[in-house]
Amino acid sequence: MHTVRTYKYMVVEDEYLIRENIIKKINSLNLPLELVGEASNGKDGLALVEALQPHLLITDIKMPQMDGLEFTKQLHTTYPYIKAVILSGYNDFTFAQQALRFGVKDFLLKPISVENLNTCLQKLVIMLDSEYSHTAALSVDVHTLSKEEISNLIEVYLHENFKKEISLSELAHKLGFTSDYLSRVFKKYKQESPIKYITKLRINEAKQLLINYPDLDIKKVGELVGYNDAFYFSRVFKTNTNLYPSEYRIKNHKL
Repeated sequence: MHTVRTYKYMVVEDEYLIRENIIKKINSLNLPLELVGEASNGKDGLALVEALQPHLLITDIKMPQMDGLEFTKQLHTTYPYIKAVILSGYNDFTFAQQALRFGVKDFLLKPISVENLNTCLQKLVIMLDSEYSHTAALSVDVHTLSKEEISNLIEVYLHENFKKEISLSELAHKLGFTSDYLSRVFKKYKQESPIKYITKLRINEAKQLLINYPDLDIKKVGELVGYNDAFYFSRVFKTNTNLYPSEYRIKNHKL
């Protein structure tokens, strides 16, 4: 039985009532999150980040002294490992999207529903779990989720870990399910098996490495996308593209 990790979070929002409402909603969720600080602007938020080192941060887009866009920009430059979520109204939704350039993981429209907040934070918890453990045990209690929510969380897990050796049976064991059950649930909502999904992610990553890094050894490309056996990597790549990695690189080489 693993020990559930607790992740620290901060809320940066200039309107006190909205800030407290967000905290109240987060506290109502069954998530391993601990509030460590709150601020009313980006300038104060940065000072708190330095002192408290949170794992996750929720910030409004429009604030005095330093707005959310500049805040997330500085956050990304100095603390790229912190997961940031932007809050915005419909009028500044396009403005909020610009923050994606600064590594923002998600943005939520006001007024924030508990459901959307829960879905967003579940995904971020999985990302954090994945970063803190090679075979991450999810801290989210999946037994309280619907089948569709389980499939979404598995998708996030696979997306965060496809470059590593992934064992669906090991993941299933950690979650308290069978691998067959997880495969059926995933395929029902994603229209493909977990194995096919992982393979698609790996092949797409390999394609960009082959094209953008022409001097990178084929064996190394395979290792970087989760295939330690170079021959197996070449075989899987050809099965999915009708070309061996070397052939794909030559065909798509840009002069």
